[in-house]
Amino acid sequence: MYNIDVYKLHNNHANIEQLSIRRDWMDKTFDKHAYNCFPLTLTNGLGWGISFPEDIVFIWDGINDSSPDHVKILKGEKYAYAGRANATISFHTGIAFRTEEDLSLAHLPVPNDFIDGAQAFTTLMSTSFYDGEFPCAWMITRPNIEITIKANTPIVSIVPINLKELNNSEIQFESISLMKTNSIDMNEYSNEIYKLNREGVWADFYRKSVDHKGNKIGEHQVKSIKMHIK
Repeated sequence: MYNIDVYKLHNNHANIEQLSIRRDWMDKTFDKHAYNCFPLTLTNGLGWGISFPEDIVFIWDGINDSSPDHVKILKGEKYAYAGRANATISFHTGIAFRTEEDLSLAHLPVPNDFIDGAQAFTTLMSTSFYDGEFPCAWMITRPNIEITIKANTPIVSIVPINLKELNNSEIQFESISLMKTNSIDMNEYSNEIYKLNREGVWADFYRKSVDHKGNKIGEHQVKSIKMHIK
């Protein structure tokens, strides 16, 4: 568990709350089928979302250069600006974070939220010493269409990460004969999943961490991610 301080720099600041597991496109799947996918729904809640209390609307004319004139903010000017140029839009978050020395903040696209025409940058900030306004920006990928960020819609996910623990991590290829397994017959496992799916049933083996016969084979680190705000 990490404890992080956040400071409001002025009155027109962004809102912060944990990301919801809900996504519009998942709601539209048949019988909301997508929510049965445990890896998907678990990841949806990964991070604090930064959002704004008003709509932000902008459009890019398709010219990608260092001039700020090619992105026009149509609504929500106090929360967004085009000064970065190069087909990007930046946001005035109005907040600053402060973390311990061994903790950084990852600025990521909102997990499994697909935006037609724009994409949040992925960055890492050393918030143990950086006192400035937390920067957020999107790359615009489709010209000549109005892009609307509805009020209270998260624009990025903020996730704490210890880069020292991550640094020098290593992947090593090994022979499959050396792998410690639960001796699951993966053909039987897959066939049982397909059988249940054809019957309109979600197997849920992975969520329950059991094999196709119901035997326990492990434990998830967590079944849901809780990220609190005081």
